[in-house]
Amino acid sequence: MALYKIRLTLEWDETNQAYAVSSPDVPGLNTFGANLAEIRANVADALETLLEFMDSEGLARPSALQQPVDETKLETDLLVTVNTGIMVNT
Repeated sequence: MALYKIRLTLEWDETNQAYAVSSPDVPGLNTFGANLAEIRANVADALETLLEFMDSEGLARPSALQQPVDETKLETDLLVTVNTGIMVNT
């Protein structure tokens, strides 16, 4: 197993009540998930399938998937909701 850093784009799909997930770093990666745990599992599964296909067809892997990252130092972006206690009058 290897650890890769990829950017994901999540768009809420009201019809399916889940996020549609794609990656600007990995063309062809498309999946879904209703929460972060489901998204993580589905992205891993989709990546494995995509990499197997690329390898079997002799296609080059995207640059984001050519070199695993160091598992001792990770960087990530995280959206966090914080109550600032600031009241805004409208």
